[in-house]
Amino acid sequence: MGVVMAEVQEFILPDLGEGLVEATIVEWKVAVGDEVAIDQLVVEVESAKSVVELPTPYAGRVVSLGASEGEVLHAGQVLLGVAPVGAEVPAEAVTSSAEPATSSAEPVEAPAGASGAVLIGYGTQESTARLRRPEGGRFKQRRKQHAAETRTEIRDAGLQTPVAASVALIDERRNSPVMSPLVRREAQAAGFDARHLRGSGPGGLVLRADVQQAAATLQGTRALATQSGSIVAPVTQIGSTRTAKPGATGSGAAAGGANAPGTQTAAEPSSRAVHPAGQGADLGVGPTSGQATASETATDQAAADRRIPVEGMRGIVAEHMAQSHAQVPKATIWLDVDVTPLLDLRAQLQASTGERFSLTTLIARIVVAGLQQHPRLNASFDAATNEIVEYGRVNLGIAAQTPRGLSVPVVHGASEMNLRQLRDGIGELVAEAPRGKYSPSQLQGGTFTLNNYGAFGVDGSSPIINLPQAAMLGIGRLKERPWVVDGELAVRTVMTVSFVFDHRVCDGDAASAFLTYVTDRMEKPALLFADL
Repeated sequence: MGVVMAEVQEFILPDLGEGLVEATIVEWKVAVGDEVAIDQLVVEVESAKSVVELPTPYAGRVVSLGASEGEVLHAGQVLLGVAPVGAEVPAEAVTSSAEPATSSAEPVEAPAGASGAVLIGYGTQESTARLRRPEGGRFKQRRKQHAAETRTEIRDAGLQTPVAASVALIDERRNSPVMSPLVRREAQAAGFDARHLRGSGPGGLVLRADVQQAAATLQGTRALATQSGSIVAPVTQIGSTRTAKPGATGSGAAAGGANAPGTQTAAEPSSRAVHPAGQGADLGVGPTSGQATASETATDQAAADRRIPVEGMRGIVAEHMAQSHAQVPKATIWLDVDVTPLLDLRAQLQASTGERFSLTTLIARIVVAGLQQHPRLNASFDAATNEIVEYGRVNLGIAAQTPRGLSVPVVHGASEMNLRQLRDGIGELVAEAPRGKYSPSQLQGGTFTLNNYGAFGVDGSSPIINLPQAAMLGIGRLKERPWVVDGELAVRTVMTVSFVFDHRVCDGDAASAFLTYVTDRMEKPALLFADL
């Protein structure tokens, strides 16, 4: 009687939410051959939003890993394969952790009867159509593939210049699938449409890596052409009816590819030398010594520079900040506040209860009360409908600096919490900051942000609003200053409180009313009881 081979259950990378279609493998917590239980944490992945530890929906023995640490997988691709303990497994289904997945670069269709579901959760027994990982790693194979395609397109088109390589990557006749809004925006920022690239993802999907490669190629082409003295016009895409714009010297690309008299194309650098006044053509066509020195200096400078890819969470933060700065007409107001009474109240609370309460917790409680009294600031501006959306509850974001960059985890339902609950909610988020491993749910749904930049030793700031929120309150460092109290000069503990708001949502009177509400209760905490 023959041995019955066990079916390998494939754990699919789930949808991480908010348009995040890819994740980097940070750390495998299991290896091929390990036994795992249902809901055991098996891998740590990093999306553009957060680092998440994923539990397996299956029990058994790990027979394959879908990627190596540092590689990227996409939602719907296989994370790992699990087979029943002790069962026979086909040899081709077993891979080592050093060589994840399989070696074919061709898409493999799911067998008949498969659910066809792209996993948001767990439990799908069969995988959907997926891209098997090429030998040597997906990124290495992708680079080889793009290089080969570029060389072929250059040869077929008869293009021989550096500009041709960048042109060959972008073709307006293509209409490749693009799922991620982030990918579209990155391509637009680089000056082209992501749909016109050849995607390296499953089914030709255009990935961020494709956009970044095309953008880097364009940038490198222009830099190379500039150093060599070429006239570089904006790159015309293949299949486009647009022509290159004339350069500063009056050269340009004629329609239909023919050069107008007395002009040159961007792909054909001039061989004519520019002679200094008073000197003849006997100087030749090479660069002057001054030009050579300048070129060498530029080359040396470029060699000493360091380029740091802006990706992952840093890329999301950069994009988010730029978007907010471009879209929001913000205004900032501030007040210096004597927080000595609030510090006294904290000391009394801690002495009476034996519990610890941070100053941030007390200020957060005052802020929540202020938002309930001034709901226009607990809002957002919906540009699509030209409406102001006032939120029915306060979900308080707490700005936190993490090893991965700036995060704003959220205390959900802060408006329904008492002081202890708010303290515990903030404490949980702050405790996680050194690791920076917030779950997607902890980073979503904020309606207002509290930013304690005093922890960095500064007094004030005019921060960028955390879209789609309409406002942010910032607190500076504590500092002893001379202060007038009841007509007498005294030394008091003072901080600067800054408030930045979206001027589309409210005017200065509403913003000032909120800020004075908060600062009055920081100076006279007893006022808060009138609103509780």
